[in-house]
Amino acid sequence: MLGNMKKRNRQWMMLLLSVAIALPTWGLTATKSAQASDIQNHWAKDVLTEWQNKGYISGFQDGSLQPDQSVTRSQLAAMINKSFGFTQAGSIAYQDVQPSDWFYHDVAIAKSQGYMEGYKNNTFHPDQKVTRQELAVILTSLKKLKSSSSATRMKDTVHSPSWSKGSIGAVIDNGLMNGDEKGFRPKDTTTRAEAVTVLERSLQSSNNTNTSKSNSPTTTYNTAGVYGPASGQQQITGDMQLNSAGSTLRNMVIEGDLLLGAGIGEGDAILDHVTVKGTTTINGGGINSIHLQDSTLNTTVINKKDGNVRVVTTGTTSVQQMILQSGGLLEEKGLTTGSGFTNVVLSNQIPAGSTVSLKGRIDSMDISSSSVLTQLLTGSVDNLAVASGTTDNKISTTTSSSIQSLTLNGVAKVSGNGTIEKAYINVAGTTITPRVNQTTTSAGVTARIEGGMVGGEQVVTNIRKDDNKHQESSTPVVVQQPMQSLDVRNGQAILHLNQPTNELLLSDMEVTATLNGKPYTLTNVIYDSVTGVIQFDPLNLKYAYNKVLEITITPSSPASRLLITTKGNLRINGFTGWISEENSAYVEGMTINFRRGVGVTEGPIAATVTTNEYGDYIATLPPGTYTGELKKEGYIPSYLIATSLADKYNYEQDAIVSRMPTEGKISIVLTWDELPYDEDAHLLGPTPDGYGFHTSTENRQYNYQNQNYVSLDTDNMSSYGPEVITINKHVDGIYTFYVQNYSATANNGEASTLRKSSATVKVYNGAYRLPMKTYHIPVGDGEEPYWHVFDMNVDRDQISFFDQNMLVNKPPISIYHQTPDQGDLDMLDLEREMELISSYSELSYDTKVDEDISLRLSNSINSNINTFVSDIELLPHIVDGHPVGVTDDTYLTTSDTEDTIRLAQYNGSAYAADYNVTLHLSLGEADLEMTVLVKVPTVNTWIEQASVEAQSKINTATAGQDITALQTALNRKNALTSSSTTEEKIAVLEELNHALISF
Repeated sequence: MLGNMKKRNRQWMMLLLSVAIALPTWGLTATKSAQASDIQNHWAKDVLTEWQNKGYISGFQDGSLQPDQSVTRSQLAAMINKSFGFTQAGSIAYQDVQPSDWFYHDVAIAKSQGYMEGYKNNTFHPDQKVTRQELAVILTSLKKLKSSSSATRMKDTVHSPSWSKGSIGAVIDNGLMNGDEKGFRPKDTTTRAEAVTVLERSLQSSNNTNTSKSNSPTTTYNTAGVYGPASGQQQITGDMQLNSAGSTLRNMVIEGDLLLGAGIGEGDAILDHVTVKGTTTINGGGINSIHLQDSTLNTTVINKKDGNVRVVTTGTTSVQQMILQSGGLLEEKGLTTGSGFTNVVLSNQIPAGSTVSLKGRIDSMDISSSSVLTQLLTGSVDNLAVASGTTDNKISTTTSSSIQSLTLNGVAKVSGNGTIEKAYINVAGTTITPRVNQTTTSAGVTARIEGGMVGGEQVVTNIRKDDNKHQESSTPVVVQQPMQSLDVRNGQAILHLNQPTNELLLSDMEVTATLNGKPYTLTNVIYDSVTGVIQFDPLNLKYAYNKVLEITITPSSPASRLLITTKGNLRINGFTGWISEENSAYVEGMTINFRRGVGVTEGPIAATVTTNEYGDYIATLPPGTYTGELKKEGYIPSYLIATSLADKYNYEQDAIVSRMPTEGKISIVLTWDELPYDEDAHLLGPTPDGYGFHTSTENRQYNYQNQNYVSLDTDNMSSYGPEVITINKHVDGIYTFYVQNYSATANNGEASTLRKSSATVKVYNGAYRLPMKTYHIPVGDGEEPYWHVFDMNVDRDQISFFDQNMLVNKPPISIYHQTPDQGDLDMLDLEREMELISSYSELSYDTKVDEDISLRLSNSINSNINTFVSDIELLPHIVDGHPVGVTDDTYLTTSDTEDTIRLAQYNGSAYAADYNVTLHLSLGEADLEMTVLVKVPTVNTWIEQASVEAQSKINTATAGQDITALQTALNRKNALTSSSTTEEKIAVLEELNHALISF
């Protein structure tokens, strides 16, 4: 994805290419806190300022950053090293890099890290400006990206050199670099601002775990111990695994993922001042617990197959999202400034009968599991939601626990003596025994609240209790929500008044606001008297995050038609994202309906947003996890999972969408749940030339005669999907579709099995909005890595399905022989070419000395086939069964270009000379070797052959043809005697050949 940098200022979107290099800090004097003088109105102001504050870049002596200046190789190395935290240097001996140079150490680090090398002449070219295609190569090496053919999508990179073409495709696929209406512009240099933007994007993608299939370095500790420095901070650039109980990790920043492995068993492990930027997975630990002390974790997954685990947060610890795939106890203990567990998710991977217990203040909890007991022992949950489709969940409370807001989209039983401030019930069959201060039910939904039935025609009810006796036989009564209140949203304030709002004008009211108690000026305020909605420019989510916006509306004057003062407030939480197609084209006008919970596709909508002209959206929602339903005419309906965090701005909640297939096309859409992270779609089918194709992430396109027949449009590698394969031109025959669990070995335990992924496959035909077929993966306990979904028969315009829908241990096999890859095709051409080459060749009498002689025919199979003569061996002459030496003279040699042979001199010996000529044919990566026997006759033999040809032409000459030269040459031949020298014979031969050519 283009990431959040694209979102900060829209001016640069007209460039959109922004590939860049890294700025260095090279002896510059501006301080980090002083903003550069030349970026005030620059499109990259935000990111440049951020990097300057972090110390990644510095300014020049005049206070400028010179953002539009091109960057050099040495500057790029310096910026990459600083931003990625590289410090390990290797030895270098470049002629143009001296120890006294400011960039010497950075160049040494670049070589050690392997992302930038020197040239063959032992130079580095430190002052050379970096082009966009050179940057693509460096980024591909830096990020360990997989080479891709996507460069063919750009008009100016179709014929890019092989050294950069695969890397250009890789950075396009990974959203690190892109193009504009002019193309990719591979030979353009990159500015400093573009450099910072792209490297920031690269750093963000490093933090988005499981988005790449490349391997990162892993640090593993298998024995008990204390790891990490006693003071300071150790940077871990890759992943880390801890597999022994009684161990401590301290003072570390782990850029990748952290696995607390099953080897910890029922023991304990401590994280002390540890920051994990990737995903933390807990597979071990028991009642002695995993202790998180003064640490910061992003997404954390508990998956302990053989029992529960206790996780304790203390001090300044913050865990942004805790996903439970097995039972466990989460406890906040002795927190100071840390937020503890912000968002807790009970995934549908949790085995039935498990127990999850909580002690502490939880901002939000989403229950997507079934048949799980959730115990709220002490503390509170601000927002608790049970997802639709879940069953038999139990939530128990105590006198020491409470729920501020409870939303039930799935049936649950809530018990105990706790309190619930508000309950929103959207499904029938719910029972709640704790005290509920306010209950809202959907139309037609009834529930048992404290022994009484509520709902039906009633919408908002209040359960009144005798507080002294706290009896269960309470009586529900209908009440109205407060009418003189203000419903505040980010960008709107909705009036609820006892007087008609259509009688009011904006001039009747004074609208004021505060942000965290300080005066705040709302901009572009307008009032819609029909709806009673006051609109204003939404607050910048990043600037206002986790702050409280309070709006007060008072009569503007004693004569105002507004009769009362009303106010309301909103805590600004939420997330932003970018909706694009696979080719990174942004999608404008995409409607997204967000519902609370994971995988919640029906029920109340928490917020509706629409993407702007750049594909961006902003959702202001309380902390929690939400399912976004994406809809736009012409696009396949899809979903995204987004999380609003309590104390951290979440800005890359992106999604890729695919267009509806047009008439005659078929799209197959795969979606799944959070795990496995990466499921791969595979399609097998027939080709026009009688072979079979196999489209997957390894072979994304099948083309035939410059036309695309099948393409993998979307390849999602970080949960949920979608993956989309489109048949753009179909060939009659049998197609097979199956799904692979690519992450089968990446996550330990049953939670990563296909059977528990809730995967769905939908098949769309043409532009019809509804799928023609839908498949749901079978459930169970198996760990098969493949799901054979269906076989499909295409017969002209008729499509029929053979449902398979079964899990298997081996991938299905196509009934067609697979289309040979390019190497096989090249080898086939070489074999056919070899069949055209005779294994025996006798040089003719008209062969000239030092003239190139090709052993291949002019009608070559492929003009791109290269020829190389690797060896010429003179064979002994056989007389009466015995080898006889011919001569020490060399009659046959290779040409200067080594692709043909030459006659070095005439054979004046008594015997013909036979040579074995070793010939190599090559095409692409294919190479084939053959041996040709080449005979060099004697001069005497050639004279006789030329004489026969000359006499034949004389005998068949017509009247008027001049045979004088032929006759003269024959007369000289007939004058030769046994004592004639070789030179005399050669002269006669050459005269005969000249006469024959001239005739």
